Amino acid sequence: MLSWLGSAAARLVAFSTNHPFIALAAGVLIGAISIWFAVGHFAMTTDTDQLLSKTLDWRQRQAAFDARFPAQGQIVVVIDGKTPELAEESAAALADRLTHEGPLFTSVDRPDASAFWRQSGLLFLPAADVKANTAKLISAQPFLGPLAADPSLRGLMSTLSTFATGLAAGQTSVQDLQAPASRLADALEQIEAGQPAFFSWQTLVAAGKPDPHQLRKVILVDPRLDFAKLEPGSDASHDIRRAAAALGLDEAHGVRVRLTGPVPLEDEEFATLADRAELIGGIALFAIITMLWLAVRSVKTIIAILLTTIVGLAAAMAFGLLIFGRFNVISVAFIPLFVGLGIDFGIQFSVRFRSEQLAGADTAAALKASGVGMGRSLTLAAAAIASGFLAFGPTAYLGVSQLGVIAGIGLIFALVLVPPRPPRQGETPVQLHQLDGFMLGHRRLVVGTGVVAALFSAALLPQLHFDFNPIHLRSTKVESVSTLFDLMKDPEQSPNTLEMLAPNLAAAQPIAARLARLPPVYGVRTLQSLIPADQPEKLAKISDASTLLDLTLNPIAVEPPPSDAEVQASLAKTSADLAAAAGTNTTPAAGDIRRLAVALDRLAKGSPALRQRATDALIPGLNTLLDQIRYSLQAQPVTLDSLPPELKRQWMTSDGQARISVIPRGDSNNNEVLRKFTVAVQSIEPNVVGTPIGIQEGGTTIVGAFVEAGVLSFVAITLLLFLVLRRVRDVAITMAPIVLTGLLTMGSCVLIGQPLNFANIIALPLLFGIGVAFHIYFVMAWRSGGEHLLESSLSRAVFFSALTTATGFGSLWASSHPGTASMGKLLMISLVWTLVSALLFQPALMGPPPKDAVKAA
Repeated sequence: MLSWLGSAAARLVAFSTNHPFIALAAGVLIGAISIWFAVGHFAMTTDTDQLLSKTLDWRQRQAAFDARFPAQGQIVVVIDGKTPELAEESAAALADRLTHEGPLFTSVDRPDASAFWRQSGLLFLPAADVKANTAKLISAQPFLGPLAADPSLRGLMSTLSTFATGLAAGQTSVQDLQAPASRLADALEQIEAGQPAFFSWQTLVAAGKPDPHQLRKVILVDPRLDFAKLEPGSDASHDIRRAAAALGLDEAHGVRVRLTGPVPLEDEEFATLADRAELIGGIALFAIITMLWLAVRSVKTIIAILLTTIVGLAAAMAFGLLIFGRFNVISVAFIPLFVGLGIDFGIQFSVRFRSEQLAGADTAAALKASGVGMGRSLTLAAAAIASGFLAFGPTAYLGVSQLGVIAGIGLIFALVLVPPRPPRQGETPVQLHQLDGFMLGHRRLVVGTGVVAALFSAALLPQLHFDFNPIHLRSTKVESVSTLFDLMKDPEQSPNTLEMLAPNLAAAQPIAARLARLPPVYGVRTLQSLIPADQPEKLAKISDASTLLDLTLNPIAVEPPPSDAEVQASLAKTSADLAAAAGTNTTPAAGDIRRLAVALDRLAKGSPALRQRATDALIPGLNTLLDQIRYSLQAQPVTLDSLPPELKRQWMTSDGQARISVIPRGDSNNNEVLRKFTVAVQSIEPNVVGTPIGIQEGGTTIVGAFVEAGVLSFVAITLLLFLVLRRVRDVAITMAPIVLTGLLTMGSCVLIGQPLNFANIIALPLLFGIGVAFHIYFVMAWRSGGEHLLESSLSRAVFFSALTTATGFGSLWASSHPGTASMGKLLMISLVWTLVSALLFQPALMGPPPKDAVKAA
């Protein structure tokens, strides 16, 4: 079989040598057709949901759950305001604008702003908090009444003048007026200085710091996605940002709008991958050309290798599009795989050709001899690597499955080589000659060292782990990731919930109770969770407050908006009233009242524009607060029957099945926390679904796919080598260094703390392919009678081939994307060990050539 391979390669090279124009025309034709087809039919999907087989049990369970309870919020708009009023106003304005934006959004929802939550929100507080809140509202009645009747600066001044009169009459104390005086004075001083002023009426009435939940609002947006784009949701995200900018929702106005959720996370993931792409591409190209020059020392040869690789790449790309119709974000990685192996084939052939010329052969004879000598090795290497890649075909990781098929069959095109004409090479360096002598003279030491290193690395393997959390591959500098981490600090907002279904609500309650007792569980929600506890007691307090405040909050008549002259007059009067009320009192409270009086006097004497800015800063928040109070005092008993239908649909199916949602305790971004949480919940309900299941089962599926493909590849390549080499020993000395390289690579990852992940694991097929090729080259040369291989042109070719790949694709280490950077790191580590294994361990393992070695013709 080896003879047949050699003669076939020789005939192919001889034909190309004797008919160069026909060979060139054929190459140009193949390249032109391939490029035409690839350009005209190129398509790529960025839908990561298509990367794993939908026939997997956990994916089918998730799909069934999603069909009953469709996920909302592919884009999560997080709005943080300096005050509760700003947060609410901004969220309401942005949601309203997006609702009317047009075709980019299929739904826009504010989960905490429905009529139900605005009316019933107080009922979900503890009874003690309801009592305290209603008491504060009642005590604020004298303050709220005049403002509700005249929600303007004039009404505010009237209220302050009333308090000043009461203070002068001894009916109240300066301490009672200190809080509003101090905060209003601060706001007005900032307005006068041209600085942003963020005044909160809610904080003033509550007499304390606002709850963090009041400062943050969320809008759930479902966009229409275009998976033909690298960033499918970019149009929708840009539209949301434009709408926010048009509404003035920015830091300067006390509001921060951020986007997270599945769509922004994926889009910014691809944007991060593209970051520094030109720099990395430039470094890779420069490195590849530099290494090719050092390897072959010929511009013609470099051009031949690059053109051949480009033609082969175009043909492989056209083949992939013909078979699958489009690439995915994983299968497109066949490009660096093909380039790395294609350049390796080119270097091997070119360096062998140089060696034949040095032996005195003319160009035609050198080409023919190279075809015979390297044709067998290259063909066997290509067949072995293709077998390894094709082993990924049947796995459930569809992204890598397509990658394996395209790369495996595409290697056929990488064997199309253009005959090079390199210059002559110098003599072997003395140091290399000495190293070769040492390696062959101390074979047992070298092989023993390799075995010890392999055993040590194998002992480290239990410590190697696969980081199954894809969020750890993302840059924390991008908005979507930092926002997600921010949300995850609050368990109530964690996306890492587990979901399950009970036959009915009655059956769900005991399950929920068992789950709630688990230590890793923070909380459990069901439809029953929407029924507040202690309603009679709470409703009584709310009803009392509503009765007392009804006319206060809903006056019979509301004053029309004042003119600027009326506002100016009220400011001057209130300033004088406050100054008189403070008198000569020297307490800090009196000082704040006098400070407010001075600020009001300057405002009265200022421009109409200044007074308008004061109105804009103070009055909208007042109206928001009054509306919120009115809604909250309309609370009614909440029962299962009275719940809004749209809310019920989120927790119960039409046939009565009840949803149970379980919230993790602690940092759910921590893999161990997530694992313990999942294991604990599965001990009660094994068939749960949710993000943690998708993350962990997805990782398990991917690792399983690589293990399955690795075993199949090893078996397929071993059988192929045995079929060709026909000797167990020869097969063993070919595969042993490959195993050594793998063990050393994995052991190094353990020592430097580099886990495998979704990104760098994709580099393993490239590393495996190059390792297989290198070791086959050496074994084939050895079987042909090659001696002192470390001094041969083959070692030079292997060295520069590895260096070309390492410097070219190792440049990925410079990526700002953590996953891509880890891929570059793994490539560099593995290629170093590949060189050590191929140039040092392999020759020592082989020893002198077999006695029946047949020299290449």
